[in-house]
Amino acid sequence: MKNQTKNICVTAVYMALVFVITRFVQIPIPLGYFNVGNTMILLGCLMLPMPYGIFMGSVASALADLTSYPIYTVPTLVIKALLPLVFYLLMKLPVKKHFVKFVVAAAISTLIPLFGYTAVGAFIAGSLATGLSQMPGLALEYAANLALLCILYKPIIAINKRL
Repeated sequence: MKNQTKNICVTAVYMALVFVITRFVQIPIPLGYFNVGNTMILLGCLMLPMPYGIFMGSVASALADLTSYPIYTVPTLVIKALLPLVFYLLMKLPVKKHFVKFVVAAAISTLIPLFGYTAVGAFIAGSLATGLSQMPGLALEYAANLALLCILYKPIIAINKRL
């Protein structure tokens, strides 16, 4: 019971972080905005077991879109559920160095929003060219999220050990 209570509390904290960072720290790009919400999702996944991380990432991100770009709410719910799911699956790989496994899992799983939002943007706009116009902004977001994840990895691991 104690572990479940801890997981619910950490989920709530990360949901708030994901929502606030995604909703209020936005840089406009074609068809949407650049943010570092994926960083918070994956850091939360380091601290939470699979079902909690998937719920946290998908629902908090979808709520942020519901209050800013509502047309993306349902696609975000799906994309941000797949992001942690793939991350968790890749973290099960038999790689001894945890940081290396983390970076590989983060790099691969964050390709889901990169390509997912490009496809959704193309569908919404009715034009592949228009969807691709957001690719440079999404690629920059991808790189920024990976860099921030690498910087915050050690402090999050240290905090997780104390909880």
